[in-house]
Order: sequence, then structure tokens, then C-alpha cells
Amino acid sequence: MLCVRCQVAEAQPSSVQCALCATYPGHPRTGAEANGAPAVLRSPVALGWATAGLFAAVGLTDLVSAVLDLRLAGLVGRLADGDWAVAEWVGGVEQFTVWTGHFWSLVYFASIVVFLVWFRRSRVNAEVFDPHGHTLRRGWAVGGWFVPFANLWLPRRVAVDTWRACASPADRRGTWLLNLWWVTFVVDTVVGNGASRILRRAEELDEIARAYRYVAYSELFSVVHAVIAVLFVLALTRRQDVRAHQPWPPAAPGPLPEVPDAPAPEKV
Repeated sequence: MLCVRCQVAEAQPSSVQCALCATYPGHPRTGAEANGAPAVLRSPVALGWATAGLFAAVGLTDLVSAVLDLRLAGLVGRLADGDWAVAEWVGGVEQFTVWTGHFWSLVYFASIVVFLVWFRRSRVNAEVFDPHGHTLRRGWAVGGWFVPFANLWLPRRVAVDTWRACASPADRRGTWLLNLWWVTFVVDTVVGNGASRILRRAEELDEIARAYRYVAYSELFSVVHAVIAVLFVLALTRRQDVRAHQPWPPAAPGPLPEVPDAPAPEKV
């Protein structure tokens, strides 16, 4: 019988609650009372591949943007040196850069939406594998990204709990890929914002050329982050898929029922 409180773990033989709910009646970790509904296992494979594909498209667009920005930096540098013959080339490259930016915005927004859906599904699946191994409720899988300053660590906490909950007993891999994904995400955010701020403040031609180079370097780092993000998403998706197809541990055997001894056969 399931625990009447969390509706996830098996109740103890002599109680209607599981061991965790009976020992810590106020624990907020998981279960129907804490999260609103019992966790249901659903395949993350399709969403995982969709997220990885969109991240790859974002990285490819960043690579094209970096090439264009480096080209634009070179042309603006020549303008700063007095070579006005390249002025018409600057306008054409700028227009192509604007189109690329619009496409990047569309793909990036789509990747955010699909990623959040995948991330929450992965978190709920992890709750099925390990009901009591989470320090944050499942709502933080989405809400944690939108809390200022706290979004620098809340999503990572959810990801770590999800990653560990999906580990099989024989799995000894650490969280190095997850940590690498998170570090590159934070650095990419800081570097990208800094480069954009420098470009907005640039006024002289030589400053603009230098700012475009900074933006191009930040976009090249975004390509690196996109590759790592693809690897992380596919790794966690594969980890959950493998865990879902593994046999569940057998339930602990209870006491055997008493069976009366059979009567001895009568002699004929």
C-alpha cells in the first residue's frame, strides 16, 4: 500500500505512512502534499532530442554571427584607417548580421521553451526513481530560472538532484559534465552581456571595431557552451531512459503466513 501522505513510497507494514513521513512528518521534499500530484514517469527522449537539436541550431547561428562580426570588425577597422572604399561592404554585412540576429532570436526562444518542458519532465521522472532525494520541489525546475540572483544556483541544484536520482546502483559517474555545463552557462551569460554593453557604448570607429571583436569572441564561447549543453541534455536523457528500462528493485519480503501442518494420512 502507498503512503497515505506522500502517495509515492510504500507504507510500513505496521503503519499507513512510509518511514520518511512517519519519522519527519513536516518534510517538504516530495509527494502529493508537497507537489500537488504524484509523480508519473514519462519518456524524455523526444523532448531531449528536440532540445539538443535547438541548442545545436543556436550554436550554429552563433558561429555564423561570430564570422560576420569578425568581418564587420575588419571593415570598420579599415574605415578607421581612412579606407572609405569599403563603406558599401559595411552596409551589406550589417544587414546580413541583422537577419542572422532575428533568426537567432527565434531559435533561442524556441530552445528555452522546449528546454524548460524537458527539464521539468526530467525532474518529475527523477522523483519516480528516488522520491525522497530532492531538496527542492518540482516547481523550481521552471521557477528557479526566473528568480534574480538565485537563478545562478537554484536550477543547478535541481539538475544535480535529478542527475543523481537517475543513477543505477552500478553507476559511478560523477557530475563533471553537469558542472561544466553550468559553469559555461554562467560565464557565457556574463561575457555576452559585457560584450553587448561595450558595443552599445562604442562611439569612435576604432572602438566599434574593437567592440565587434569582443562580441565575436563571446559568440565563439557561446558555441562552446552550446556543444556542452547538447552533450549534457543527451546524457541526462539517456541516463533516464536507461534507468526507466531497468528492473525495479524487488520489494522487501514480509513475514510468511502461518500454514497449519497437514494432518497425517490415515492408515487404511
